[in-house]
Amino acid sequence: MKNPTGFPITYLSHPYLGKLRKLLAELFVNPDMQNIAAATAAYLRQYPLPLEDFPRIEGTYSRNIVYRDDNGFEAMAARWSKGSITSIHGHPPFIFYFVIHGNLKIDNYRRDETGVLLGSSEIMEPHDHFFSIGKPGRYDNNIHQVQANEETLSIHISSDDSRKGEVFSKDSASVKKWQDTYYVAAPLPLRLPAA
Repeated sequence: MKNPTGFPITYLSHPYLGKLRKLLAELFVNPDMQNIAAATAAYLRQYPLPLEDFPRIEGTYSRNIVYRDDNGFEAMAARWSKGSITSIHGHPPFIFYFVIHGNLKIDNYRRDETGVLLGSSEIMEPHDHFFSIGKPGRYDNNIHQVQANEETLSIHISSDDSRKGEVFSKDSASVKKWQDTYYVAAPLPLRLPAA
């Protein structure tokens, strides 16, 4: 599938993630950030999701909502095509990333009065994960840019809709909300895993 706009497409469900959804529902009831990160990482190491079960979009990534709780917590699976790259963006107070398949390069930025400055870069490979707890009520926490070095599948959990994160350019302050760069697609019929 090719996406003419270059923006990621959001899918609203994936039919084969019942166990993971149940775990997330339990974890999100009374969110303990460290427990969410540890339990989700342990689950994904034991039960890695198949790359092929998530839609691939050339030049970008698909967002597949795994679970969304009434309290705002959200988990999504991202299927990245090789070479796809995000804008420089911030996040809600809590963010968790886990790489299931592939390889992501993360450029971490810090914000000052003039804009954002590159601080460090890291590579995330299968089973690598991180989480960050930032300032409540803000969407400029954990500012970074993500690039897929190969076909990749990752899980992302945030304390609110991650599309609310602020978007930055390297030489200016926040330019727009991340949610302005998305559109929503109907769920695709996805292949059942082999029995």
